[in-house]
Amino acid sequence: MENSYSASLDRRNLLKHVGAAGLGLAAGSLGVNGVAQAQSTPPLLGRFGPGGSYMVAEPGLLMPDQVDLGGGFMQRLEFYDRNGRPFVMSDYRGKVTLVQFWHTNCHGCQAEVPALDKLAARLEGPKFELLPIALSVDSQADIDRFYQRKGIRNLEVMRDRTSFVFNTLAPTHPRLNAKATPTTILVGADGFARGAYVGVAGWESRDGLALLNYYIDRA
Repeated sequence: MENSYSASLDRRNLLKHVGAAGLGLAAGSLGVNGVAQAQSTPPLLGRFGPGGSYMVAEPGLLMPDQVDLGGGFMQRLEFYDRNGRPFVMSDYRGKVTLVQFWHTNCHGCQAEVPALDKLAARLEGPKFELLPIALSVDSQADIDRFYQRKGIRNLEVMRDRTSFVFNTLAPTHPRLNAKATPTTILVGADGFARGAYVGVAGWESRDGLALLNYYIDRA
């Protein structure tokens, strides 16, 4: 049986943060224009297949730009570039987006970030964006030093200043029942989550590329 990205989200967190409109999407089975999103047809192979750690998202799980904190207070899920300019997930609509949450002292990130840098050089274009978001434990200087040390040339510098975006959107590990880095979330060009992986996924592998290209070809 495949793991579920949606089920791995804290349901109380989902209730608290996504709000009524988002819950309707998260719980529903219809996508854009009322057409059911076919989650069973993508090539889920190897570590992305049954028995692996890849978590498939429920159809209709929209990546939100803001969350309801209660009492009529809405909090935007903003992350920032090196110039302090804010971004939200809808800024990437129209492209398949692979979001990575990471930080410089994360052991798995030491290997995955350079691999994703090479993947960005290979795949980024009009239909695909690789979006690394560093957690609040890292300063801009920390990220710059890491990029220089690892020879990162193709990835943007984005920061989640309070780690609120990570804490809201990142799933828990299906077996450890905890959030961890690196975490990657695959988002379709329509802004709906397709799946997530907690740990070093190997998106640059044959199986990872097959899954990415499936969505890129349909974007």
